[in-house]
Amino acid sequence: MKPALLVVDIQNAWLDENKDLKKSIEKRLDAINEAIDWFRSHKRPIIVISHEDKESGTLQGTKAFEFAKSVKIMDSDIKVTKRYPNSFNKTGLKGMVRKLGCNTVVIVGLSASGCVLGTVFGAVDSDLNPYLLKGGVASHSEEHVRFAEEICSTITLEMLEKRVV
Repeated sequence: MKPALLVVDIQNAWLDENKDLKKSIEKRLDAINEAIDWFRSHKRPIIVISHEDKESGTLQGTKAFEFAKSVKIMDSDIKVTKRYPNSFNKTGLKGMVRKLGCNTVVIVGLSASGCVLGTVFGAVDSDLNPYLLKGGVASHSEEHVRFAEEICSTITLEMLEKRVV
C-alpha cells in the first residue's frame, strides 16, 4: 500500500454555517490531525482539497474558502480546488496521486454523505484504493457518519502502519 492523505473541505464556509457540522468536525479533529502528523512523519503526500462555490461565496481568496485554522495543514501541502462533490472530477487529482507513486487514498474531512462519498467513488473510478480514516470523517448527521463508515472500507493509523510499503 502506497497511500496519500486527502483532507477534504474542512473550510470555514461549511463550519460557520452549520453548528452540527462544526461540532462533528471538532469531535474528529484529533484523529484528523493525527493522520496529518502520521503522513508527514512518514513522508507521504498530503493533499488538501477545497470546494469552490460561487453561489455560497466560497471563492479562493475569501475567509469562507480557507481551511479551519485548527487543521494542521501547511503551505507546502499539495492543494486542489474542486467544484464537484467528487474530488477527482475535472481536477487532475488522479494524475497527481499516480505521479506521487500512490495507489491508495486515505480520506478525512467533510462531509461523510457528500464530498467524502463522492471522492470515494471517484477514487474507485480512478483505479485507486480508497479508505476512510476511522473516526476521521464528519457530517451534520452522526447517522451519515455511521453509514459512510459502514459502506466504505475504513482504516486506522495502526492498520496503516502495518500495511504501508
